[in-house]
Amino acid sequence: MKKRRKIILLSIPTAILVILFVSILFNKTSRTTFESLAETDQQMLTELSNVYKQFEQSSDQLWSDQYSFETKPLLLVRTNKDRGIFRKEAFAVNVPMGNSVFAKEIKMPESLGLPKVYRISRFSPATLTTWLPINFGTLNIKDTETMYYRYYPKMLSDPELYFDFSSFLLHEAFHIFKQKHWTYDANDAEWIENYPEKQEHYALMGMEFKLLDQAMTATNPQSIKQNLHDWTVVRNYRYQKWPQLIGEIKTEAIEGTARYIEYRYNELMGRKLTVLAAKQEPYHVTFMQVFDFIASDQMEPAFLKRSMRYETGAALGLMMDKANIPWKEAIEDEPDKPGMTQYEILNDYFKVQDTAVEAEIEELKETYDYKGLLQQGKKIEQRMNVDQ
Repeated sequence: MKKRRKIILLSIPTAILVILFVSILFNKTSRTTFESLAETDQQMLTELSNVYKQFEQSSDQLWSDQYSFETKPLLLVRTNKDRGIFRKEAFAVNVPMGNSVFAKEIKMPESLGLPKVYRISRFSPATLTTWLPINFGTLNIKDTETMYYRYYPKMLSDPELYFDFSSFLLHEAFHIFKQKHWTYDANDAEWIENYPEKQEHYALMGMEFKLLDQAMTATNPQSIKQNLHDWTVVRNYRYQKWPQLIGEIKTEAIEGTARYIEYRYNELMGRKLTVLAAKQEPYHVTFMQVFDFIASDQMEPAFLKRSMRYETGAALGLMMDKANIPWKEAIEDEPDKPGMTQYEILNDYFKVQDTAVEAEIEELKETYDYKGLLQQGKKIEQRMNVDQ
């Protein structure tokens, strides 16, 4: 019995070593060209090439020439599904793998224009954490802080909204690489205590939505500026009444800019993902449609509390672009150089004063049917109270 136990104990590490050796050998010798890779991997690398080319050619439209995503260290890990536990190949880009025993350079077509691509053995010690069912994060490879990002077939063939390979990658990469030192969300600054679930609050929010919808469809920069000015007045008034809502602007700054990158990339690629995207034509809804959906029990009212700030933040950035209002440099945030949120940038640009807010708000209420919005706001208030 003791002899048998000893054999079993010895066989376990032996089996592990054999599996490790076979994995390394297979990685070094099998399917070492782009054309021989699995279809999902070819699709992923082709889409990555599209992303890199857009950053090389249009970085100022995506963000600025100071954000070169195409140079960032990246580990792309194939798995079977969202948060899947069965991972397969991993590919390192912009990571100095050199002659690592766990890496093999893949011969790529010049037309893709990618930097060196290395396939990493599944059992590389540096990448073992990528077996965890976490879709993205950072790890250290060859003394290089690297973003890892897990992809799966559905991302490239029939993705859910916002979870296609490139959009999700660009969103999370912006958080990791560009916003690494941003402080907008420090100390739970996004958290809103005593959220005002009142019809007056929702009616004012509805006014903001009407103004954003007008700005989104306008083509004349001056018209867009007027819409943004009026939006800023209404937002000021809403914050005067409920100062605790200031946390909204932190979410708009953090999540709105990350979503902005998604929309700009899809626009450059001629794709349909845009503000408040939808699966069916016209492939998006308006802010007021969402407001009405919530009032009529077709959407959860909780969407207004945080998720909507992804969309308002992105929309404000897109509208400032169209109105030629500079904002990207101002919003960049560092511990020793506090940035300004989209709302703060507009407030400063238009020099909105409290006295002006009081003078203008009644006229804006009349223009944008505040009384009708109060009725919708009452329905949302009732829904919020029922859901609690």
